[in-house]
Amino acid sequence: MNALTLLKRERGAEIHVVLAHTGEIRERTFRDATTLAHQLGVSRQVHYLGLVPNEDMSGLYAEATGLVMPTFFGPTNVPILEAWAFGCPVLSSKIRGIEEQVGDAGLLVPPHSVETIAAGMYRIWTEEALRKELAGRGRQRLTKYTPEDFRQGLADILREANELVRQGTYPFNVTSAHSG
Repeated sequence: MNALTLLKRERGAEIHVVLAHTGEIRERTFRDATTLAHQLGVSRQVHYLGLVPNEDMSGLYAEATGLVMPTFFGPTNVPILEAWAFGCPVLSSKIRGIEEQVGDAGLLVPPHSVETIAAGMYRIWTEEALRKELAGRGRQRLTKYTPEDFRQGLADILREANELVRQGTYPFNVTSAHSG
């Protein structure tokens, strides 16, 4: 929301965003985002769809100017892969994991920097050649993800998690996570 406000104030650009979720956990986050949009005066630019069934997401990606996903979470994220599958350019976070996932097939920005998020959004919004280039690179990168890659990645994650639990360095208490 802050990036939309910055773009509106500094560039006169009224970029519209669509917010959608596919689960209950995110509903509070979206409610907070729409409240912030109202407070910042950009609520007319934010279109909240609520819960969108998985089978309808392809239409959103296919018609989007770009996927803007400045997240603090990684190491990989499925929406990036889905966007690439439908020729949608990607702007995401310059953080461990996502950098390796995206490579040069998207614009990567520090997720805490409103200025660089806004600048990346503006580039995707205004530079058609960039959009086409990123979409092409994304499709190319997507061809490198095979079922075997997925299985190997999952096995690596499980092996690392098991090792952390064995060493007692896992970031949370596993038994308490299941007791509530």
